[in-house]
Amino acid sequence: MSETVKCTAVYPTLAAPDIEETCNWYVDKLGFKIRFLWGDPPTHGAILLGDACVHFWKGASQLNENWLYFDIDNLEAMYQRARENSVAIAREPETYPWGMREFNATDLNGYNIRFGQHMGV
Repeated sequence: MSETVKCTAVYPTLAAPDIEETCNWYVDKLGFKIRFLWGDPPTHGAILLGDACVHFWKGASQLNENWLYFDIDNLEAMYQRARENSVAIAREPETYPWGMREFNATDLNGYNIRFGQHMGV
């Protein structure tokens, strides 16, 4: 029998043309924190929202069907923060039959970012 492997985290990694500008956009517009910037100028970086971490590598944005989903505890606060900071809102907050209230926004590189809060269905 093979040994089990435990995974403690998964880090989505997206291409972005300017790592520092991208990380700072998430900090300034949505209240994330920078985990690290690597290189001078940065060619790799990571941001945090609570324990959730997203990495960016230097490259052309690859939009297609890529998007990020953040499961958060206060959707209205995040939505207000996004609005106050002129973040492009792609879909207004809506409550869905599967028990989530969600909204979509678009980041500075054109990626779809979706925030959701469990509503206890």
